Amino acid sequence: MAIIRPEIIYIEKEIAELPYTRVILQKFSGIPAQIIGDLRALIQKNKKPFFTKTGQPLVLAKQRGRFLRKCPGTKEHICCNYYTLNIAAGCPYDCTYCFLQSYTNNPYYIIYVNLDDMLAELRASRGRIRLGTGEFTDSLALEQYTGFAAEYAPRICAVSPDITLELKTKSSFTPDKIWTAGLTRFRRQIVLAWSLNPQMIIDSEEHYTASLADRIQAARSAAAAGCRVALHFDPIIYSPGWQEQYQAVFALLNIPPEKIAWVSLGAFRFTPSLKPIIERRFPDSTIVYGELFPGRDRKMRYPEPIRIKVYQYMLKQLAAISPALPVYLCMESPEVWQKVYNKHPAQVKQLNELF
Repeated sequence: MAIIRPEIIYIEKEIAELPYTRVILQKFSGIPAQIIGDLRALIQKNKKPFFTKTGQPLVLAKQRGRFLRKCPGTKEHICCNYYTLNIAAGCPYDCTYCFLQSYTNNPYYIIYVNLDDMLAELRASRGRIRLGTGEFTDSLALEQYTGFAAEYAPRICAVSPDITLELKTKSSFTPDKIWTAGLTRFRRQIVLAWSLNPQMIIDSEEHYTASLADRIQAARSAAAAGCRVALHFDPIIYSPGWQEQYQAVFALLNIPPEKIAWVSLGAFRFTPSLKPIIERRFPDSTIVYGELFPGRDRKMRYPEPIRIKVYQYMLKQLAAISPALPVYLCMESPEVWQKVYNKHPAQVKQLNELF
């Protein structure tokens, strides 16, 4: 779990008296708090070209947009029909490649506390929904402060049996720290997921996160507790010795295959605007250099032959664990799907069936 110590906590006046606001504030006793009128004005006033994590302020705010959104995907690439639940923005971890550095460009951890509105949105949704909370934050890194998974994951799943909730993390958070009678009741609808990379990449690019061994141990603990788990190899970093590095990851993955709900593969990609931020904040990182070219979505990507080689290698390693593992490519082109699988899902419906 990540330990954060904000210099100050800002609280929007509109949500200051909500019970969930008080629950979170109790975790930060002794830290100065200030009531503000509107988060948007605060962000506009304090925008910076880049920021550091030290003493990063915390904001408890009202989500004025929608909590539930269809994953925007990326132009001319296949999307897995995922939905996001935007409960927070910002992350205590400091990965060099994190898109939030150029996307949100504000120096705050933001936690949205009007979660009754979130539940109302879910009740109005229809059909099968596979959703996750990890687009703009790490799903479990701040769990010790928010209690979101323990308190609200059961409420989300209770809305409909057609909801599958994924909690994705780079932490070492184990189920015993969040599992309650409510979560046990909805065990089949909840997937605990870990993002994985070789330890060398974790050391150089995924600052403040749990080690590879600790993440895998947490996933094993989750599987042993009867939970379904997911594994995300994303971003896969192509560099000298990459095969040996990822082989070392697979050598540690003694998780029962029947407990693995799905696996995703995604090669490193980034928007051009992120490159100068990485160069400025992480001068020792070399991930933005080398064979990277603009794709049709204008993101910088490895050339197609490299991506295909990487995916085919990863699929071979996963097939050795179990040929029945559901594996999908994240934000990849139809051409790459075709060359990797000798077919590609003509409709999103086919990807739904994968899950």
